[in-house]
Formats: sequence, structure tokens, C-alpha cells
Amino acid sequence: MRAWQVLRALAVNGKEIDLLTFGTRAELETHGETIRQICRRVDVVPQIIRSLSTGNDYAGRLWAGMFRTPYGVKRFRSNSMRAEIRSRLRNAEYDAVVCDTPYSSVNFPRSLPVPLAMSTQNIEHILLQRYLAYEKGPIKRAYAWLEWRKLRRWERDACSWASVVVVCSEHDRAAMLELCPRASIVVAPNIVEIDDYSIAGLESGPTMLYVGTLGWYPNRDAVDFFVQEILPHIRRELPSARFVVVGRGASEQFRRRLAGIAGVELAGEVPDVRTEIAKAALCVVPLRIGSGTRLKILEAAAMAKAIVSTHVGAEGLNFVDGREIVLADEPRSFARAAVSLLTDPCRRRELGVSARKRVEEQYSFPVLRAAVHEMLAELGREAQR
Repeated sequence: MRAWQVLRALAVNGKEIDLLTFGTRAELETHGETIRQICRRVDVVPQIIRSLSTGNDYAGRLWAGMFRTPYGVKRFRSNSMRAEIRSRLRNAEYDAVVCDTPYSSVNFPRSLPVPLAMSTQNIEHILLQRYLAYEKGPIKRAYAWLEWRKLRRWERDACSWASVVVVCSEHDRAAMLELCPRASIVVAPNIVEIDDYSIAGLESGPTMLYVGTLGWYPNRDAVDFFVQEILPHIRRELPSARFVVVGRGASEQFRRRLAGIAGVELAGEVPDVRTEIAKAALCVVPLRIGSGTRLKILEAAAMAKAIVSTHVGAEGLNFVDGREIVLADEPRSFARAAVSLLTDPCRRRELGVSARKRVEEQYSFPVLRAAVHEMLAELGREAQR
């Protein structure tokens, strides 16, 4: 969603765009026509990027441990992508390059003929740092600590090398400046198209919704945390309360684990997440591990839904606690907030309307377009230098 909106903002700012991406031919056939509405050229390098938090690949992780390059970065290494980038830069005239995530920079030559913008969705090493706070296994902790150190160094070097770094929030700007004090940084927020999210919809009782790709460990951790430590308190007060989880990528083991728990429904991948948001009385974001900003909060807010989140879940978003969102980290306080809202439709409506207004003011396309214009201006100044 973020990549699509950034592409749109570049096009609206009058730029011609060539998009080069990993993926499959099937994905190109499915989405290529839509993307070509704003991109002059779209090409795919066939490669599936292995998720960091699914699949064992113990041999690959062990092998990566012997080198300076983090395992998370090695997944993106591609001779085909590297050759294609070099060919484009040698044979075509470009004003600038935008690299989506520091991971992808592994395929770029370190000497570029044009300025480079490094776009980040997260401060990647912070995700691992937060994972370390909850991982109990000594072997996994040792591996994650080593990977965290290597990833922090990689992220620092990649972002220091770029002409401009693009982050999601002022919070991430501060973290990036701590990592790269001399970096030129632009804040381009995650956004949603407010008109695409209808407020209308009938709630299906005291239903709480969590949305997130379940192939991503922080989302699975959030679901486990809610189910094991928060939901029991809620159902003692409100036995009819239901927790619905929407998102693709759930393993069979994860499905089985949730299947036997009363009041929990794993909906999996759905045709349109807005339908599920509309049915929910409350959207919950019990994230303990994260960075960047959460599109799941922006989508729920755009549909005027009341939201309860941890501080990590709402990090980087300028939502006011108690007015546009409710923040709670400790399981009992999270549960009390959820029960209070589930039993008070007027309060839910009040929070939801205020949250939607916040999205309109700060997380809409005109805001992103202005940020991308600022990024382009910085790239232009770098080209002149």
C-alpha cells in the first residue's frame, strides 16, 4: 500500500517512472495494467523473497552468520537484479533512483550517476531489538542479537550513503538521526484514501478485530499476546465477546493453535478488509514488536472505528490518547479499555469520528504528495551539487 501511494505521488508531481521489482510473472499479469497507469515501464525480476519469520532455512541463517552481511539482506541479493540495475543506469537517462528499503540496496553499485532516495517503512534494526525483549530461547536470542548488530550497521551504512532518506514519521526521523546524524531526512507518512473507506456498516455484536499479515512474526506475537493474556479478562466481563483475526499467511500450526480457543475466529485472507472492519465493534492493535507506522490503524480510523492499541502499535501516529484512540500496554488495562468501549456505543462513535478526522488532516494523499515534492527537491539539490 505504501509503495503504491509513493508511486502515485511521484506521478502527480510530474515524474516519469520506471518500476523494477522482484515478483512473479503471474503478479505482473494480475497487477501490471493498473501499475502502468502511472508507470512508464514495469519490469519484474522473478524471485520470491523469503519471509524473515516463516520457514526455517537454518542452513542459510547459519551460513549468513559467518559474514558481515545480515541474513535479512542476503535474501534480496540477486545477480539478475544487479545486472538489470547497472544496465538501466548505464543506458537510460534518469534524474534519480528510489530504493524501497535498505535491504534492496544490496543490489546497487556503490557509485551511482544520479542521486539516491532510500525509502524506509521501518527502522529495521529496531524490530529485532524489540524481538530480543520477548524471545526466551538462548539460541534464538544469540542469533537475533548477532543479526541485530549486523543489520544496524548495514542500515546505518545504506542510509548514510543515500542522498536523502524517507521515513514514515517524526518518531522514525529521530531514530534515523541517532543512527545517521548527517542524513538528510524527509517524513512521508503512510496514508489511506479517505474516500475509499465508507463509515457505513452494521456491527456484528461485541466483535474485536485484528488485521495483519500472519506470515510476519510481530503480527503473530500480537495475536498470541491478545489471546493468551488479554482476551480471558475480557470474556470474564463480557462472555459474548469475539476476537476475529484477518490476514493471509497463517501456518497450519498457527491455525490449529487458535482453532480450539473459545471466542476466537481466524478469518484468514478476505476479498476486502473493509467489510470486516465495518462489522467490528472495536479494532485492537496489541503489538509488542514493531517500527514504522500501522496502516491497520489508519484503515480502522478512516472507517470511524474505535481503536485500542499498545504504545508500540500506535507509535509514530499523531493520534491523541483518550480522544482519537485508547492506549494500553498491560493486559488488564488493555482488557478494561476494550470492555469499556464494547459496552458503550456512544463512546465508540465519539472516538471513531475523531480518529477519522485525524486521518483527513494528517494521513491523506495531499500530505504525502507534499512530502514527495520535498524529497524531489532535495534530490534536485543533490544533483546540482
